[in-house]
Amino acid sequence: MPIKVKPLLFVFFLVWLISWQNVNAAVIDDLYDAKIAVNDQSDRTQNNAFSLALKQVLIKVRGNNDLLTNQKIKSAITKATRFVRSYSYDKQESQLYLAISFDPQRVENVIRDAGFPVWDKRRPDSLIWLAIKSSADSDRKIARPTEYADIYQQLSLRAAQRGISLMFPLWDLGDIQSLGIYDIWGGFSSQISKASERYAVPSVLSARIYLTDNQSYDVTQNSVMENEKSEFQWSADWTMIEGGGLLAGQVQGDTPLIIAEGLIDALADQLSLKYAIDLAQIDRADTKVQIVVNNIDSLNYYSQALSSLENMSIVNDATLIKQQGSRATFELDLLGDVDDLTNALSLDSKIRPVVDDFGQPILGLEFFWVK
Repeated sequence: MPIKVKPLLFVFFLVWLISWQNVNAAVIDDLYDAKIAVNDQSDRTQNNAFSLALKQVLIKVRGNNDLLTNQKIKSAITKATRFVRSYSYDKQESQLYLAISFDPQRVENVIRDAGFPVWDKRRPDSLIWLAIKSSADSDRKIARPTEYADIYQQLSLRAAQRGISLMFPLWDLGDIQSLGIYDIWGGFSSQISKASERYAVPSVLSARIYLTDNQSYDVTQNSVMENEKSEFQWSADWTMIEGGGLLAGQVQGDTPLIIAEGLIDALADQLSLKYAIDLAQIDRADTKVQIVVNNIDSLNYYSQALSSLENMSIVNDATLIKQQGSRATFELDLLGDVDDLTNALSLDSKIRPVVDDFGQPILGLEFFWVK
């Protein structure tokens, strides 16, 4: 049964800006790679695998599967061989796989030519809190990775397919004392946000998973059972906290594993909305900005800071225009606007904003270099 996502409720609330804390972000190095299970090494099988792999890569780089209905994208998928940079076969146990790497520039060009934004390989870590209720008669339980390994394995697999990075709670004494089952079940954002602070992530997703009818289903002790023709209907109400904003929605599916996929799809879709850069929306006449980076007191740190700025997908070019003591002023030619730059810098662990006692940026585009 297809996953159904209900319309999202987008509500902003006043909290301190998570995105400006010392957050964790991952560099997804395999954005342009895919591995496809194949039965043989025939040309027909290989070409089909190329098309399937390119589809997966396009979704990862775009950050959303909405591009699959575009005619230019459909045409590119049928000519996937043109995008292949290298490939090799690998046999693991009894299964043969075709590992494929695609040309990054060609992939990005076809996405942008089709009118879609591209999401940089530097992506925020997301923390997942889950609670589950398997029947009307069962208790609500915190879904810990040790008890629901199949669900968490599916979360990780889907996250890899969508090109996002996940973190799971330790559920040690600190977590147990700061967050209870009713906090997750009720989607209490203030308590969830507070419990998530120790993980220093910019994105947090919590969800309550439940069976929508009154029948029971075996999801405990690492045994999430898949039924070919399941009569059960599962739902998950999720809450996402990201960058000072709160979003909520629901996914539905036949099994908890399908629910896990739906949760990751919802998370990836929302993250890409914020971080993917749409060049078509950019006014190229107004894309140069100046930023100040303090604590640059050696040639080595200058080189590192310049490299960090130039490696951001939002930055087309970075130039040092002034150096006064340890205070360096850079002019950036952006492939986006200042908000896109702010989002990108919020994921950088070395260039951090100058903040007040409450963690709020106080000097606009002024930062310091973390040695």
